[in-house]
Amino acid sequence: MKKPLLMCFLFLTLILGACGGGSLEGETVSITGALIGEDQNGFRENIKAIEEATGIIVTYQGSDNFEQEIQIQMESGDTPDFALFPQPGGVVDAANRGYLTPLADLDIDLEEYQNNFSSYLVGLGTVDGVIYGGANAANLKSIVWYQPAEFEARGYSVPATWDEMIALADQIVADGMNPFCFGMYSNGASGWLATDWMEDIMLRTGDGVDSYDKWVTNELKFSDPIVKNAATLLSTIMHTEGYVVGGTDAIVSTYFGNAQDPMFSKDANGNPGCFMHRQASFITSFWPESAQGQAGVETTVFPFPSVDASLPAAALGGGDMWAAFNDREATKVVAEYLLSADFHAPAAQMPNNARMSAHTGFDQTLYSNDLYRVMGETISAALSANSFRFDASDLMPPEVGGGSFWKEMMNLAVNGPGYIDEALANIDTSWP
Repeated sequence: MKKPLLMCFLFLTLILGACGGGSLEGETVSITGALIGEDQNGFRENIKAIEEATGIIVTYQGSDNFEQEIQIQMESGDTPDFALFPQPGGVVDAANRGYLTPLADLDIDLEEYQNNFSSYLVGLGTVDGVIYGGANAANLKSIVWYQPAEFEARGYSVPATWDEMIALADQIVADGMNPFCFGMYSNGASGWLATDWMEDIMLRTGDGVDSYDKWVTNELKFSDPIVKNAATLLSTIMHTEGYVVGGTDAIVSTYFGNAQDPMFSKDANGNPGCFMHRQASFITSFWPESAQGQAGVETTVFPFPSVDASLPAAALGGGDMWAAFNDREATKVVAEYLLSADFHAPAAQMPNNARMSAHTGFDQTLYSNDLYRVMGETISAALSANSFRFDASDLMPPEVGGGSFWKEMMNLAVNGPGYIDEALANIDTSWP
């Protein structure tokens, strides 16, 4: 038996003692969610330990139509014991409508929960001071893809700071190559890649998460100097000659899913088309066939560099959150297990796992390769420093986050740094 699972059994023994020992034998607990495919397989592996230790029959059923199905189930009263929502907003909506059971009623130690998952994540599942959501897994956007062998062959070092990244980019240009892949065409959603860049910069400048949170709620306007500084740094990447493969025009015309393709091709001198690509972990599914299987091996990531060294390490990402519909004893046991440090251990050891544990005490060495270890460590460090944040454009009103913000980033790419003030003013004007 693997050590993490043994720890789970010991943990479960303790909570079962509080729940009447083996009285839960044969009880069933159902969980539904949006996880399908490999993610569903990993989640099912995670819940096997509690079945074996307690006799509780725990089932998980994923659906690509989960959001619609759970609404029907809640309105009819025919709900599962738990729902695993792909975003905390689903928890807040269900809690506001009176469908959910508070974590306090599940006998969860709320102070311990907050210490283990950060006050930020806990807050995302809180309504009127009552905690309803249980943080589960997290994903990461604050990464830059690169190929270690290409760096090593030219004596390039992985940058830890923004200034180091700019110095590296200047060196690559001086060597006759392009440092960055950058493409943000995405049909009706074109522009979101630049908003991700802005969000990563915002987390690392100004007052860090404090100014970021104010920006999300419009307490800090887009025309504020902090936001203008972030747009200016982004413009440096987009508009410095030679920085982007294909030039500035390619940024708005290149489909985001194909933006990294030049990294996987070589010119007559054996040089790749670009050396760095800031993009979330999901981009591997868009890589050309010739690059499949490279993730974490030939092609891996480094954390998005810090900009202001006085600020804590930050991370931009997202995550899912579960909620319970009753406070049965079996439900309480499963809830406690879902919040344990070892819950994610079985899935983490699977080679195709793409979900990172949001528990800061999770053993990062359990991930199946270095790629996931880097991402897991980045998420854990940011959560521990309470500097992990969700995508700002997703949290802003749709008219802004999925409207003017996207549009004006496209306009900025086309019009150059002289357009920054106008772009930010237009976004401010669009705020409802």
